[in-house]
Amino acid sequence: MSEPGDWELARAWRDKEAGAGDVLVSRHYREMSRFFCNKVAGGDDPADLVHQTFLGALESLPQFRGETSFRRYLYAVAHNVLHAYIRKRYKRQRELLDFTELCVDDLAPASPSSIVMARRQAQVFVDALRQLPLHDQVVLELRYFSGLTSRESALLLDIAEPTLRSQLARGKDRLRAAIAARLAASPPAAPTVADLDAWAAEVRAQHGWTSDAPLEDDP
Repeated sequence: MSEPGDWELARAWRDKEAGAGDVLVSRHYREMSRFFCNKVAGGDDPADLVHQTFLGALESLPQFRGETSFRRYLYAVAHNVLHAYIRKRYKRQRELLDFTELCVDDLAPASPSSIVMARRQAQVFVDALRQLPLHDQVVLELRYFSGLTSRESALLLDIAEPTLRSQLARGKDRLRAAIAARLAASPPAAPTVADLDAWAAEVRAQHGWTSDAPLEDDP
């Protein structure tokens, strides 16, 4: 007997069927935790935001008819939760925030990431991601932390694949420059794309972030 799909579980959760919510949350908890862990301060904030995301998804279910993948729906809710967190925590008005320009490091330069690495270069890689505009950080972390292809990331973020590829290339250039500045190389030398891949693999290995199931197309 095949396992129930995400939308089937979501509807069962909405209808208060025992255990449905637990199964759905366990299926996506790790992915949502990855989404928040490098974008907010440490402590309990990442776990709290994951909790808010699942509650928000449940509350919004009556307005959705399952015309998109549940993961895309969940990511849309997570983005809204993150943006609300930033506005509230840093007392920023909605009209003053541009998430294509704003970065976590601008909001809280001394705020540590929830990701702590054993080696300096890998930690610099993690910290440099927080210096990028939030949208670039999301695109890069889907590639480096979640292991998604460009096509899968484009599906998840509901944007055209060529646009995603352009954003990914721009983000990598910005990331390499940020890492070079943090390493204070003399003369400054940006890391190679292979370096980025190696440090990302180190982060995934240290935190046990193996790839999730392939992203499903919309029903």
